[in-house]
Amino acid sequence: MNLELKVIPPVQLIIASVLMYSLTTFFPHNYFILPISLPITVFLILVAISIGAFALYDFHKHKTTFHPHTPEKTSKVVDSGVFAYSRNPMYLSLVITLIALAVYLQNYTSFIIIPLFIWYITRFQIIPEEKMLDKLFPNDYQAYCQKVRRWL
Repeated sequence: MNLELKVIPPVQLIIASVLMYSLTTFFPHNYFILPISLPITVFLILVAISIGAFALYDFHKHKTTFHPHTPEKTSKVVDSGVFAYSRNPMYLSLVITLIALAVYLQNYTSFIIIPLFIWYITRFQIIPEEKMLDKLFPNDYQAYCQKVRRWL
């Protein structure tokens, strides 16, 4: 299956981060003061890394692909570990990373990129992946979708 998203999600994260930073420079008057922004940022980054690492571990444990451009190589529906809480923990970890960056930047305008990133990754990456998984594993994937939400 040829996914609609041509740029891999980590690169999308970088693009979103650059956009967030750019917005803070164009709208400097939208800053807010959060004295504990650094500890919050570090905590969120650690949460994002943990979720991403656990997702990769679950893929490895089930001997299936984690590559976002080859969902057709998936050998089974992973529904345990972090996948018992989110159907897309790796993308969730990217969103948490963007939230951490927005907190670090302390500018309201930077938060605008987060829902845009969620929409974009859902539309061009997640939905095509879901269609492929439904085609490969119709019964298992439908049952999984009934139990676990797309994001959280």
